[in-house]
This record gives sequence, C-alpha cells and structure tokens, in this order.
Amino acid sequence: TPVTLRILQASLIPVPATDGFIHLSYAAQMTNISPHAALITSIVPVDPTTGFDPSGMNRVVDRDGNDVTGKVFPFKRLIAGTVLEGGGAGTTFFDVRYSRPQDVPRSLSHRISVKLEDPQAPEFDEKTDAIPVGCMQAVVLSPPLTGPRWWNSNGCCGTYAPHRGAVLPVNGALQAPEQFAIDFEQLTPAWGCCTGSVKDLNSYPFFGAPVLAAADGVVVEAVDGMAEQVPGEPPKDIDPKDASGNYVIENIGRGHYVLYAHLKRLTVPTNLVPGVRLRRGQQIGQVGNTGNSTGPHLHFQVMDNPSALNAVGLPFVFDRQVLQGRVIGTDRETNETYDSGLPLTVESGTPTLVRNLMPFEGQVFSFMSK
Repeated sequence: TPVTLRILQASLIPVPATDGFIHLSYAAQMTNISPHAALITSIVPVDPTTGFDPSGMNRVVDRDGNDVTGKVFPFKRLIAGTVLEGGGAGTTFFDVRYSRPQDVPRSLSHRISVKLEDPQAPEFDEKTDAIPVGCMQAVVLSPPLTGPRWWNSNGCCGTYAPHRGAVLPVNGALQAPEQFAIDFEQLTPAWGCCTGSVKDLNSYPFFGAPVLAAADGVVVEAVDGMAEQVPGEPPKDIDPKDASGNYVIENIGRGHYVLYAHLKRLTVPTNLVPGVRLRRGQQIGQVGNTGNSTGPHLHFQVMDNPSALNAVGLPFVFDRQVLQGRVIGTDRETNETYDSGLPLTVESGTPTLVRNLMPFEGQVFSFMSK
C-alpha cells in the first residue's frame, strides 16, 4: 500500500465529555512511500468486526472553523490538504464521536482511499490493522481549581489547536503529549479576562488562584523559581525544558501522571519534593504565567510518562463540575478577543451539575471543593 497510517499510541481510550458525546480522539502519522504524489480522497474510521463498516462520526476543524477532517498536515508545511507529495509524510487528526457507550467499537481500523499521480496506478482502497479500544478507562479526577467561570480555552477534542496539534519529535519518536490537555482561564463576571491592562498581571483576578491536587498521589518532580512572563507578549528566554515554567508532576498510579504547569513563582510549597505524598484537594501552587505562557492560566494534562513532552496524553474526567455555558466563536476568534481584553460572547443557561465527564473545549465551568 503506497500510503500508510500509524496511530501515535498503542490503544485508544473512549472518554465521555460534557458536550454529550463519547470521544475517541487521537493523532496518526501518514506516510507516502511512493515517488508519486498521492491524492487522499478519504480516511474513514471503520469497525473491523462488522465488515469494516464506518464507525462513529469523525469531524475535526482548524482554529478558524474550517473542516480538516481526513486531511493531512505535511511536515514540510503545516497547511492541511488532501495531497501528500511523493516520499512525504505528515499528521492527521481524529475526533470520532459516539452517542451511546454500546456504539463504541472494541477495536478500530481505517479505510484509506488513495489515487496516485502515476496514471498507470489504480485507485487504492486500503484498510489498516486494527488498534484496540477501551483496554483502559479514562481516569477519574477532582477539578484542580475552585470557583465559577473557568473557561476551557484550549482543550479537547474537535479543534486542531495548539494542544491537539502539538505532535513533537522527542527522543527519536513522534509523541502527542498534549492531546487532552486543557488551559483553564477564569472569566470575570463581564466574561472578560481582566479588570485593567491586559499586560498587567494584577489585572487578572485569578492570577494567584489556588491549584489543588486532582487525586491522591506522589510527587515525581516539582520546579519553582522561574520568573513570570509579561502577558500579551511572546515568552522570553524559554527553551523546551522550560516550557512548563514552574510545575508539579504527580504520579497518581496505574501508569497515569498529572502535570500542573505555569504556576506562579515561589508558590510551590518547599516540602513538595520527589517521593512526598499528596492528598486530593491539597494546595500545590497558584495559577501563574511562567514558562511558555502569554497570559495567566493553568495548563493541566494527564500522561503515561512523567515528562511534559515525552509522553502520550491520556483522557480524564472530573468527578463533579457545574456546566455554566459555552463561549461562542471559533478558537482563533475567541482567544484573540480574550487576549485583547474584550468580553467574550457566552451562551449561558441553567447551571447543570455533571459528574464523571471530561470538560469539553470552549465550555465554561464552576468547580467546587468537596
């Protein structure tokens, strides 16, 4: 087969989210081993146990809301398309949604339809090897924050945004460490970021908000002392090892690690050293703006390895949260509006308590302590 598809993890974990769907979200490397350009007419997730029938509803959009489902982001140029040049490779992203748990397959394959530029070559209809689904379950955590109006400004699952798109070459392999990561920012009662200048950290009322351990666990690593960045400006003096700023990595067992990143300088307790046990709800720092950050927020992710970059990002659910509404607009529009200090347009309804669901991208939540 001239075009190959390799999912960047060993198995897939279904996760129910606050948008009402169960998601299989993942990234794959596409490679064209032919010397001829390949037109990829479709990439369809299929169930190998039912005659390779289509499975779920797959849809991914870019930051401007354009449909990039089944398109490839070539490594040579990060513009999604359906043509992969001869000898070329890139990544494609999936968000396969299901309405009911019984609809989620036990394994997943892909049907790839390809036409080579070579006029002598036939159109290929390829089926990939199956990958297991549901061998692991999404881990159940408590929210790491408290209070109302926490916006999931950069999370999973249907948008190719900075977290989902962060497929990184690390130690000789491609990794997708941030595919379920969330940036949490707390909106003001007027649905904005600030009470003053967007370049003044003190204008952000949630700068310094307590960050809590999401589960019982053990400290793997804790870093403090990095200076705050200036909001609204590109981060300065940052290399890959400093991207998380001040942070804590916690081992919560069964191959799951939690990263709490961009913490405020000198707020990580000095007794949080490797090996120290944490209790669910224990304060481990405060929301800051350190590392690769352009404004105060908590970067929160779960992964299969105690490294912010050399890991596969894993899904998770919160045991309780109140859904307050959702921000209206594309990912780019809403983030640019927020960064400019203008109020966001929020569709709010009756606050609804939801349990054991993953916060969906663009939604607004209230978190409470037990």
